[in-house]
Amino acid sequence: MTAAGTSEPEAPDLAWPVGTAGLNEPKRALVAAAELVAAALLVWLAVWLWSRGTVPLTPIAERPDLAFERYEGNWIGAAVAAGTLALVVVLDAVRQVTLAVRARSRRT
Repeated sequence: MTAAGTSEPEAPDLAWPVGTAGLNEPKRALVAAAELVAAALLVWLAVWLWSRGTVPLTPIAERPDLAFERYEGNWIGAAVAAGTLALVVVLDAVRQVTLAVRARSRRT
């Protein structure tokens, strides 16, 4: 049997893909600025939701020095979720700034 008579298919080109755009893109700084604005709005939302979730109760006549608050779980949970989302957005903004400033191509 000869090499020309085999019916095996040819192997595809297994080379790594070459990227056309580098990681260093200054427009990433604009994306990071927008994400920081969104994170600030999310923090404001979390504070507002937290204040909605805490309801002060009337003090007891015998003990006016004691203050009671009732916590409503749906508002508190939404506040925690908004705060967590704000943290994730800030982390992504840091990543965007890092890629906009520090990533340089290896071409010299």
